[in-house]
Amino acid sequence: MRKTEMKYMLGLKMRAFPNHKQEAIIKKNTDTARFIYNQLLANSYTDSAIHRNKLDKHYPIPEEYWRYNSKGNVIAKSKKRSTGLDRITADKYPWLADKDLDSLMPYNTQINYQAAWSLFRKVNHAGHPKFKRKSAPKQSYSTNCQYVGLKDNKPSLFNGTVRFIDKKHLKLPKLGNLKVVLSRSLPEGEEIRITKATISHLSSGEYFISLLIKSNDALAETYSKTSSEVGYDLNVKNFLMDTTGHEEPNPKYYQKIKNKLAREQRKLSRRARRAKKEKRKLWQSKNYQKQKIKVAKLHRRIFNQRHSFLDQLSTAYIKNHDLVVGENLKSKNLLKDHALAMSISDVGWRTFIGMLQYKAPLHGKTFVLVNPAYTTQTCYDCKFVMGTNGTKKLTLDQREWDCPNCGKHHVRDYNAAKNILAKGHQSLKVANNEYVFCR
Repeated sequence: MRKTEMKYMLGLKMRAFPNHKQEAIIKKNTDTARFIYNQLLANSYTDSAIHRNKLDKHYPIPEEYWRYNSKGNVIAKSKKRSTGLDRITADKYPWLADKDLDSLMPYNTQINYQAAWSLFRKVNHAGHPKFKRKSAPKQSYSTNCQYVGLKDNKPSLFNGTVRFIDKKHLKLPKLGNLKVVLSRSLPEGEEIRITKATISHLSSGEYFISLLIKSNDALAETYSKTSSEVGYDLNVKNFLMDTTGHEEPNPKYYQKIKNKLAREQRKLSRRARRAKKEKRKLWQSKNYQKQKIKVAKLHRRIFNQRHSFLDQLSTAYIKNHDLVVGENLKSKNLLKDHALAMSISDVGWRTFIGMLQYKAPLHGKTFVLVNPAYTTQTCYDCKFVMGTNGTKKLTLDQREWDCPNCGKHHVRDYNAAKNILAKGHQSLKVANNEYVFCR
């Protein structure tokens, strides 16, 4: 079966531990991938279709540069000016013929470049694709797994150009056997294959490999039905409160370490000033480079702690409830409040929502996002909205309040969670005791 016909996909990420020779090969490929991407982007501004067509019309390619096939017919492509990867050749840049460069890396780089423009045209609010920086905290390149020469054997995780030697070693083109550490067991199935591998190098010195796996069999466990539903309200004081009355505290990983991080960043700045005063390049300053890695590791620690917390919490909600309803927060708008911007950035709400969005269908559950407007200001019992009929809206410091219409006492976040769940019911209908989306 072709990989394009397979229904299920799974991402498998693992830590890698390359030797010095493999590190050098990875650096060559990541630097080349960044160069090709930037060249493609630069050419897009000076090589538009309209401009190129005018050049081909008024200044055609001379006949002595035309190429012919084996039948003696002219190749139409040779009569037009080169575009895309055809303009980035080893004749123009001899170092692109290096034997350590992966042959599939340029084509995957072009695919990523085209996907960036496609996303820009589709979304068109995050800005156009930007040039990749050499100083970016993450450098990566991609290659494909090819299954060639297989006769009786079916494609699997152990017989492609990207394949597992055992549970501790992965073989990759140009790199050979690479030591890896899996964070989960390998998926099993009758026909399962690796389609793509992305090798990443972080500024903290860590290496990771991400594999895209496809199969016609389900690659994730489907959780059993619990006949339970829950709505949650996100807030800054605590991470969230749900309709069961559970209040998840906010771990505040960044705020706990920000003083230590500030000290290390000041030390990094001092070493940069010292190198500049002594007229040395930063890459020549060993003390600066050591301190730079130390700061990067602190940032990585915060990321790992936050990601682990959000991953475990989202899995618990999906596993224990058939229906999860949350508020569709616009973090970009909330960050405009400078008094709360740091707390909102530290808490990771959008990452949590993203995890729920992909885990729910993966494990056979339902996740719904609703508009949070007036969920905090509305009384769940009588539907009275604060700020109407001469009343004032609730402020952020009012964590408990009494409804002026029915007299019901509310805990602010618990009341909001119940309103969010009720909004979720409005967008769903019940059929055969299973929740399905209303059309």
